[in-house]
Amino acid sequence: MAVEIGQRSCSPLVGSVHRALFAIGVEISSYRARPSGGGLVEHLVLERQGGGRIDAALSVKARAAILPIALRVLATESPS
Repeated sequence: MAVEIGQRSCSPLVGSVHRALFAIGVEISSYRARPSGGGLVEHLVLERQGGGRIDAALSVKARAAILPIALRVLATESPS
């Protein structure tokens, strides 16, 4: 499973995302970051801890763990 997170900030989210995923048994097997329009796009490839594919239920949990982190960054980037 792969996830891309884009943001206007240049501060990587991988640390926060890693902690959230580790808690549900998912690890980041590959990570890339690239600049994009003054911000950063992070590409993460995820797998089950110990190896193996992520099933549908774990995929939903992983996305649910990442979403609040991405939304928190979006909220802090948005003009008031």
